[in-house]
Amino acid sequence: MATREIPRPDFMGQEAWDLLMKTRNTEVIRFGSRAHVQQYLENGGEGDTYFTQGGPTLLLGTTGRKSGEERVTAANFMPAGDDVIIVGSIAGLEKHPQWALNLDARPEGWVQVKARRWQVTARRVVGEEREALWPKLTAFFPLWGHFQKYSDREFMVFILSPKSA
Repeated sequence: MATREIPRPDFMGQEAWDLLMKTRNTEVIRFGSRAHVQQYLENGGEGDTYFTQGGPTLLLGTTGRKSGEERVTAANFMPAGDDVIIVGSIAGLEKHPQWALNLDARPEGWVQVKARRWQVTARRVVGEEREALWPKLTAFFPLWGHFQKYSDREFMVFILSPKSA
């Protein structure tokens, strides 16, 4: 499957962009995510596992919509008070990331930011609310906006709120 050529954004250096583009396919991302999750768990989210591609990273645990099994992935996020916001950009590839489809089907899971882990309820942000939030998201993490500009699909956006006891 061919992926659309995306020009390098002004805010990113050539070396970092080349590395990102070299790893921009589903299989490499899946393999890399497994390794990232393992490293994040081993070092409590410190160092290179926390700050990736220019933004903070969390671990997200979801339930597979087909398998029913727990799935864990690393994802960039934007803090929003007690909530965190995540965007299903997956580097602007053609299909939504599996974690986004899982959250859309079953809007609950857990997040881990550094060494702290908690249960969350997910709410997909759509329509006017998404339009109002989008400029804040792309100002915080410009790659989301850059990839969205070159994608035919609208990235799913979720607000993850601490689950009430």
